[in-house]
Amino acid sequence: MTADDFLKAILTKDQKSSAKRVADPYELTEEEFQDILRSAPTHSKETRGLFRGLGKGAVISYAEYLFLVSILSKPRDHFLKTFQLIDVDGNWVLTKDEFELVEKIFSKGVVEENIENTTLKVHFFRMDGGGVITFDDFVHFLDGLQKECLEVEFNEYAKGSAQIRESDFTELLLSRTLLSELEKDKYRSRITKRMSSDGDGISFYQYSQFMNLLNDIHDLEIALRMFQIAKKPVTPEEFQRAVRVCTGTPLDSRMVSLTFKIFDEDGDGHLGHEEFMKVMKDRIRNRGTVDVEIPPKSWKAFRKCVHEHMMISNV
Repeated sequence: MTADDFLKAILTKDQKSSAKRVADPYELTEEEFQDILRSAPTHSKETRGLFRGLGKGAVISYAEYLFLVSILSKPRDHFLKTFQLIDVDGNWVLTKDEFELVEKIFSKGVVEENIENTTLKVHFFRMDGGGVITFDDFVHFLDGLQKECLEVEFNEYAKGSAQIRESDFTELLLSRTLLSELEKDKYRSRITKRMSSDGDGISFYQYSQFMNLLNDIHDLEIALRMFQIAKKPVTPEEFQRAVRVCTGTPLDSRMVSLTFKIFDEDGDGHLGHEEFMKVMKDRIRNRGTVDVEIPPKSWKAFRKCVHEHMMISNV
């Protein structure tokens, strides 16, 4: 699988069409394979837009695909837990051997052969496998990947503009949920009726700030549930306060207003927080993924990706 294939696979709304968007498999020669590995950037360099920069010049294994997809569907506080699980000797750095344990876990026995080197392994541990990555390196990479996925997703709707419409934001928010089309139509109808007429769109900063609520969604759920227990309505001011307490940063006022346009069912200025949490929880489960779970049978689909079908001798 190439970096292009990876981004297409995790950001395609319709999984059936995803296979059509991935390039046809082809065989790499040993020389081509080694050239791709030698071109992999080291983790010491800026990794923003890493996967888009690599394009088709990358080799990503099935186990790495599963690992990255799993990470993308977790809030940020899980990064530390994930790192500690991989860091077997507890010295706060990861070696190639420790990282390869992840491959065994995520492949769940469906991969018979381990690829000695991939673009990701060379990125983290150098061509000779002697490098290490710290927790800060690990978080920097994952933050960059999450942001890159958000940028690709945003740009698909922006179509060259610096902003998207409120209706586009609503579609993005609903696109990777388990809601039926009938349920989605309910939200589409609301935003159509309540859409701003000032012509201002949603910037990437505003979009990413809202989506980053997913990193603190569990704390936010507890805060909103307290209002429910106290039988107290969640007003825009109370919602803003809950977000600030949970994240340490106030949410852009435009996004607070838009949240209520989408999730205030009767327009009384009170958040339908059960609806809000259902949609947000669906997003966290499916962020960066098309399915809630990745079944073992997906190996067959994955093998159709470019570089997992290669036959390289003497590897």
